[in-house]
This record gives sequence, structure tokens and C-alpha cells, in this order.
Amino acid sequence: MNTDARNRLAAQAAAAGYPPDLLALIVHATLPGYRPGERLVDQQIEQVADAMQVLAQAGYRAGTLADHIADYRRRHREEWRRRFWERALRIACIRYSRPDTNGISPCDTGADRFAQHAGSQAAPASTARAT
Repeated sequence: MNTDARNRLAAQAAAAGYPPDLLALIVHATLPGYRPGERLVDQQIEQVADAMQVLAQAGYRAGTLADHIADYRRRHREEWRRRFWERALRIACIRYSRPDTNGISPCDTGADRFAQHAGSQAAPASTARAT
């Protein structure tokens, strides 16, 4: 058991403002074969941590993420995961490339990136709304 992976996941969840109860939904969206109650192995934890970083960068807030996922499940049925992640990744890429207007992701902890954009007047990514 790699505690580094678990610590990274916990730190990213806290930085993004995602409470522990939302983690189960993120795990379900990230790992199609996961069964609730199963213990995640390190590789799965790393996948969930990466997914959480994408969601935070895309601007999905804790209070609306469940509604976004439910909407994708309702509208796209079997295709919901693929469509949801395509959209989340596209938004995250756009937001990441424009920290001057979107702010830096709450999961972005790179000192170089903070220094590069220290003078930015943009709102933090956690306050911007994903579309």
C-alpha cells in the first residue's frame, strides 16, 4: 500500500474543496469496474487523483459536480463517462492554458507555475464555473 498515493489524493481533495462523500462519486466516474466498498489499489488511487485534478482544473465545484454527472448519465446513458471526461478534459485544457483569465487550479501546487502567474488578477479556478 502506497501512502504517497493516498496522501496525494487526500491533499488534492482538500485543495479542490471536495468532501470525502464526493470521492465515491468521483471514483465511480473514473473507474467503471469499481464496486462500492472495494479497497482501491495504488494504480486506481493515482487514476482518481489525476481525475480529481482534471475536475478541479475544469472548475467543477463540490456543490455542482454530482448534478453534472447525473445529467451526463441521464442524457448519454452508456456513453456518459466518455462524453463527461471528453468535456472535462477539454475545459481543463482551456482553463490551464489561460490562468490569466481563469486562475490557477486549486490542485496546481507547482511553485514555478505560481511564480509565473503571481501577478495575475484572475479569480482562483475554484470560483469559476465549468460549462
